[in-house]
Amino acid sequence: MSRSPHSDLGDNPALRLVLKNAALGSLLGLGFAVALVACDAHGLGTLIRSSETGILAFVLLAGGFIVTFGSLVAGGAVMTIGADERGPGGRGRGAVLVPVPVRARRRAPVQHDRM
Repeated sequence: MSRSPHSDLGDNPALRLVLKNAALGSLLGLGFAVALVACDAHGLGTLIRSSETGILAFVLLAGGFIVTFGSLVAGGAVMTIGADERGPGGRGRGAVLVPVPVRARRRAPVQHDRM
């Protein structure tokens, strides 16, 4: 019995995490674009409603926010994988910062070319 290549997509928890968070971020981006137009921020809603290509302008505006917010939320979800196992600051539990002494050398004098 062979399995369809698409049947494994739902079984992959990392892919589910990214897709779920990308969808959430995309909805947030769409909501933000709608809120900007609905609140007429800086006359944006008036400009889009009075334009002949207002629909296209809104699609481009919303598309930019959808891609940006979707990528941001999905990336944030990926970056927080395993954060529970790390200590403060995102470092591993055993990571300790140790200062290393370094000798400073005297700087060489800067020579300016004069013409």
